[in-house]
Parts: sequence; C-alpha cells; structure tokens
Amino acid sequence: MRTRQIVARTAGVMLMAGALAGTGARVQASGDKAQVRAIEGVWAAVVSIRDCQSQAEIFTFPSMEIYIRGGSLLLENSSTPDARSTGMGTWQHAGGRDYTAVYRFFAYNPDGSLFGVLRASSTIRLNARGTAFTTSASDTFEVSDLNGTVIQQGCGTRQGTRLQ
Repeated sequence: MRTRQIVARTAGVMLMAGALAGTGARVQASGDKAQVRAIEGVWAAVVSIRDCQSQAEIFTFPSMEIYIRGGSLLLENSSTPDARSTGMGTWQHAGGRDYTAVYRFFAYNPDGSLFGVLRASSTIRLNARGTAFTTSASDTFEVSDLNGTVIQQGCGTRQGTRLQ
C-alpha cells in the first residue's frame, strides 16, 4: 500500500511538473509570436540616401511601408510613379526587436519604358514600445539594368513611425 502511494505521489508530481513546463513553453511561444508580429502593420517612414563612406545625408523622401503577417512587404514612396513601381519584398524576424527585409522596385526610363530593377536590403530595429523603427547604416541598394549589370550602388537609412 505504501509503495502504491509513493508511486501515485511521484506520478502526480511528474504530471504537475510536466503541465507547468508545458504552460511555460506555451507562454514563451506566445511571447515569441507576439515579438515576431510586432513589425506587422503600416508605417510612415523617411528614407535618407547617404554617402556609403561618410554616411553624410545626400537627400531624403517620405515612404509608406506595410509589413504583412507571414513575411510579405509592400513599399511606396514619394518619387513619381512613372519612375518606379511599388516596392515588394519580404521581411524576417532576426530575434528580439530586430528584423531584416529585402525588396525590389522596377525602375523606368523617362519615356515609361522599363529600365531595370532596384534591389535593397535592410536591417530594422524596433523601439521598445514597438511604435517606431530605425534601420542601420549597413542598409544597401543597387540598381541594375535589364541585363543584370549593376550600374549604381548606394546606402541609406530609414526612420519609421507606426500609423495608429
């Protein structure tokens, strides 16, 4: 009888420990999902094109960005629509408040004919409240013609604010 009680208590303790561990794992996973999704939404940003060596600002322009659940990204900026297409790309959670994104725009000649593609990559850091972001000075872009020949490379940064 005593052995049966010891086995029952041990089993009960093990079940309780397992249940608590499982709950902790679910809470952790839930927190991870919340962090992954923290960038999702619509953002108003200011893009600064910079000299890659000195990081001196060359010019700025406004941008709108939509980070979509699952990792898709849409970008629109204030340059004339006949100069480039809407940007499309993907984003990934890199850990903590950090994300990465890659995206592309089609570039057009003044006569409206397709000129090439602008490709960009970005490292994004959300603020602690998830209401603003900045990108690192290592953000890069390149413009290539229709044959894939890179004709221009550059650097930039973005600062964004979540639209409420």
